[in-house]
Amino acid sequence: MNNREDFLRKNSLDGGFLQSKYWFDFQKKIDKKAFFIENGDSKVLVIENKLPIVGSYFYVPRGPVFSSEEKDNLILARKIRKKAQEKKINWFRIESQKKEDLKYFEGLIFKSKKNHQPAETLVLDLTKSLEDILAGMKQKTRYNIKLAKKKGVEIITAKNKKDIDCFCELIKETAKRDKVKFHKKYYYQAMFEVVPKRNLELLLAKKDKKIIGGVLVSYFGGVATYLHGASSSKDRNLMANYLLQWEAIKRAKKKEMIKYDFFGIAVNENQKKWEGITRFKKGFASEFEPVIFPGCYDLVLNPVKYFLYRVIQIIK
Repeated sequence: MNNREDFLRKNSLDGGFLQSKYWFDFQKKIDKKAFFIENGDSKVLVIENKLPIVGSYFYVPRGPVFSSEEKDNLILARKIRKKAQEKKINWFRIESQKKEDLKYFEGLIFKSKKNHQPAETLVLDLTKSLEDILAGMKQKTRYNIKLAKKKGVEIITAKNKKDIDCFCELIKETAKRDKVKFHKKYYYQAMFEVVPKRNLELLLAKKDKKIIGGVLVSYFGGVATYLHGASSSKDRNLMANYLLQWEAIKRAKKKEMIKYDFFGIAVNENQKKWEGITRFKKGFASEFEPVIFPGCYDLVLNPVKYFLYRVIQIIK
């Protein structure tokens, strides 16, 4: 484990994958403007996004991740503001690990209307034995895992471009069925090109040589994170997604991760929209309370451009 990963592991709630060099490399690969702002051992990944009419803003995914040193944190926050001012950025959006981190920033601060990453998630404790983890699941979840096995569902690790292509087709199918947005194929291809295999894995569910489901999992900072999932509409009765999650949990534990992050449920927000997803995920960790992030906050440097942006968002 390198120094950066160790820092993120100690100071973040989610392992810090979205503040890692790997996420930086991925952003560059998909032609995003990304860079680090540093202060001593601390540094923050910043992504520059450009919008029509209102111009550019900075976005800090699940960060900044601050240390225990108040003085260093204040300096880092000021460096972010200074960089934004130098580049004539209209506002910068942070996605803090803790709400109290906002104290390091001065000026106009508003809660964003949009969260880029889920503000509510469910985290499974992997320091428990597999037997205890299984016992902590809802009875229906354990039943569906066994049912998938009984029906002949097999879990494999993606090994080539063809496997990734199959997953991308399932992503499209899932998005259409569930009426959600999805990333294009190049997004996933780029991720696999730049993130090391030890830090990113695609597990696929097969039945009679046909791919019927998949889960994309990252491993970083002691946390395995379920980033994306997809399933075939015709084969949902095989309960492949239950077996996929169970195998992902087992693999995460084998890789010596201490947490498994289901990456997105709805307790306080979007409850109806996320009802099915939340119910599915809570089946694996029914005894755990959700982890709540503060969500996105906008620190405004150009009030005119920012409030024009908010008006456009309301019109949309």
